[in-house]
Amino acid sequence: MNIVAIILILLAVIIIYFATKFLGKAFKIITKILLLLVMVLVVLTLLVSKDMNDLRKGFTEKNNTFFLYDNNRLYSAVTLKPMSDPNLNIDSFIYFESEDMARTEQSLNEKRYEEILGNNFRVLIIKPELLNKPYTLKLGVKLDQRDLLDIVTSEKPAFVLAEKTQREYNISVEELERGFRNMYGSEEKLKGYLFAAMLSNRFQAQKPGELVEDVKERKLIIYPETISFKVIRYMPWVLT
Repeated sequence: MNIVAIILILLAVIIIYFATKFLGKAFKIITKILLLLVMVLVVLTLLVSKDMNDLRKGFTEKNNTFFLYDNNRLYSAVTLKPMSDPNLNIDSFIYFESEDMARTEQSLNEKRYEEILGNNFRVLIIKPELLNKPYTLKLGVKLDQRDLLDIVTSEKPAFVLAEKTQREYNISVEELERGFRNMYGSEEKLKGYLFAAMLSNRFQAQKPGELVEDVKERKLIIYPETISFKVIRYMPWVLT
């Protein structure tokens, strides 16, 4: 719903309100209740719009951390630096190491979100299914989003990547696995690079209203969560 639609709705509410004096008592009460509900929805829509604008601003000025997390498992985590350039690359992110991951997974499981927030503007907790959008990345061979999710959610990402690319390099999976470990420095960084690439694709190709739908469906949890984000799931429409 855009701002013009909201203005038109408010005008209609005012006209209908004054027209209720010509209605019977029962219809007058019902109409006023419905008008009140419409007004509440409009106010909530405006609050959501403000929060979305604040979120966009926060991405340009502060750090924001993304967690790929589901069923008490933290698969990967990256911190997005302030977005001075809308074109993201691997240098746009800070990558978590294994000791950071273990500590953060425990904090997520215990819902200690304030501790996780730290100096970030927001933390965004993402379910893997949110990243299941058409995407290919060439790592010797072309890997699609399903291949990349297999790697990022694996306990042995270098091994899974080696299995998927072995036919291109024509060496053993074990040798290729060692090569990937040496190339990326750690398996957490390998997962972080792929997670960052998929995030970049997901949000740069995002359609209007898609972020709100992700919040409504609990594929994406944003913390701190304002009142408007809490009620998004129950709203029939939102301003985006």
